[in-house]
Amino acid sequence: MGKTNENLLFSKALTKTDINNKFSVKSKSLASFPPFGAQTYAQDFNAEDEGGKKWLFRLIIRKGKHKKPVISAGWRSFVRQKKLKIDDKVLFFKEQNEAEIATGGKYKIKVQKAVKVFKAIMGYVPCMG
Repeated sequence: MGKTNENLLFSKALTKTDINNKFSVKSKSLASFPPFGAQTYAQDFNAEDEGGKKWLFRLIIRKGKHKKPVISAGWRSFVRQKKLKIDDKVLFFKEQNEAEIATGGKYKIKVQKAVKVFKAIMGYVPCMG
């Protein structure tokens, strides 16, 4: 197997909406996900976590000019299992090796837990659980 490249698509500190409802994706990152077909406003994709578990997520966009992408289905289960809280960070990566260039590669999701002292974020540590 050839060399594998892991490219960071985006990272985001979680908000109350991200924890309680759906995960808002940065609009400029939309091009990094599988393309939407004509008249298609939702699509499923898999992302693998640090432990090798595959998560099925649904990416949804609005009709019209302002797409405002969000990840809905599968997201709340991920939040619960990882015990995510406001200010924790989620990082999305795209991983490709030479054989996967034609298929687009696979997505990875990593979590960093916020380390707080008196409510101030001092840094982040990887979450392996």
